[in-house]
Amino acid sequence: MTTPRVTKTLGPIHFEDLDPRRFEDLVRELIYDFKHWQSIEATGRGGSDDGFDIRAYETAAKASIENEDGELSEDQHPMEGNLWMLQCKRERELGPKKIAEIILDAINPQQPPYGYILAASANFSKAAYDTFRAELRSRGVMEFYLWGKAELEDMLHLPKNDHILFTFFGISLVSRRRSRTAEIRSVVNTKNKLLGILGEALHHQPVLFRDSKDTKYPYKSAYKDFQEHPRWKEYPVVQYHPLGLIVNVAEHFAFFDADKKEWDTTEALNLVRREIDDNEARDEFQDLREKINDFWEYFPRAKQATHVRNGLVRFDSILVIDDKGDSEFKFPHLYVDFHADRGPFIGFHEYLRLSEYHQESLEELKRTKVFPSSFPKPKIGTIHRDKIVTFDDQNLHFLKHGSGVQTLYDCDAKYDFLEPSDVISVAKSEGVDGKRVLIKITNKKKLEVDAYLAQQDSDPTLKSRIEQQIGRSLTSENSLVIYEFKRIYDWQLEKS
Repeated sequence: MTTPRVTKTLGPIHFEDLDPRRFEDLVRELIYDFKHWQSIEATGRGGSDDGFDIRAYETAAKASIENEDGELSEDQHPMEGNLWMLQCKRERELGPKKIAEIILDAINPQQPPYGYILAASANFSKAAYDTFRAELRSRGVMEFYLWGKAELEDMLHLPKNDHILFTFFGISLVSRRRSRTAEIRSVVNTKNKLLGILGEALHHQPVLFRDSKDTKYPYKSAYKDFQEHPRWKEYPVVQYHPLGLIVNVAEHFAFFDADKKEWDTTEALNLVRREIDDNEARDEFQDLREKINDFWEYFPRAKQATHVRNGLVRFDSILVIDDKGDSEFKFPHLYVDFHADRGPFIGFHEYLRLSEYHQESLEELKRTKVFPSSFPKPKIGTIHRDKIVTFDDQNLHFLKHGSGVQTLYDCDAKYDFLEPSDVISVAKSEGVDGKRVLIKITNKKKLEVDAYLAQQDSDPTLKSRIEQQIGRSLTSENSLVIYEFKRIYDWQLEKS
């Protein structure tokens, strides 16, 4: 299934939109809780700043010494502290050479400040950081920091600085988080309400998805393109997904060749049935299904498959839930903004279903042409009314009760006359009406015993079951004719 993409992001902050003085103000706001300051002075605002835009004094521990009388005295004035100098450069690029020039002009190695910060709206390279560090160490500066665009953005994204971000750029991440909280709460409420309506164990419950932009419901004739782009449509829900509901969009008869890694399907008929279908639509569906099924059932059973397409409807795209429905569709209605090309779905997942427990991905398979564009009426071959086939008692019991048996084996040429589409009765299978069970041959193939058993190596009991059916032991020299069949009824013969 297509992975949903996050589209709401915070773009880069445009420091270049600030004039140089406002950029200085921004940096000054950011340093207020950077250290424990005694004072911060906006020297750049008044001009004649000796190259510095901000001067600050960090509170320092007071040192005590003994005076000549042996009494302790403090050697530091209460307003003194570690001197920090800050420079602000609202420039897009600052390379190592330019940084060295700035430090050369600003720092007197004879009287260096304790700390120094260079803040700029540029991104710095490793060489720039190395030059910055080396130059300041050589001039005796004890602490120093180079704040580029990335560092400034990181600081502005902190919750404590949200007021600064809003003051200078009109952006509030706190309000965004509040909005996100509301979104999460809405998704959780939607999920829990659907769990209450549909239950935790889903059984293809029908749901009507409705386009929230539609105002013509329930009149399909109001839209000339309704068939191609329906504004409401029923789908069965088959599974919960962490992000939403998975619904069964379509199922089609399909072909799968495991050896050649090939597949095909026909979209002439969608096997997903709807709760709401008129009688005419049901008749047309059944007629077409019989035609396609008749073509499909002549594939070897190992190559018969169902093409499944499921769609994901996200919880956060469901705007309103009407759990009661109405007189037209008496089941839940979910209102969603439909996309022009994919309706209510954010994405689709397709695969081949080979059995109840076996699925095959389409990713490494090649599509080949197997199904025709149109299908003839179901065909019946020769009806062998004067001949019968026999089964052992156990398989005969299963066959009479409609379970388990779909293959007839022969290694003595007893049934060579049978061909696909032929119909024949089963000996000793009479029901209460006195009629025998009829079977229709759908596939016939001949293989050496060992070759056939090798194909079915996942079934270790197969050989003994074949021997039970044919009434004798098998050897490697034997050739085995395998007839796949389906049960058929008199009314189907009459219809054909």
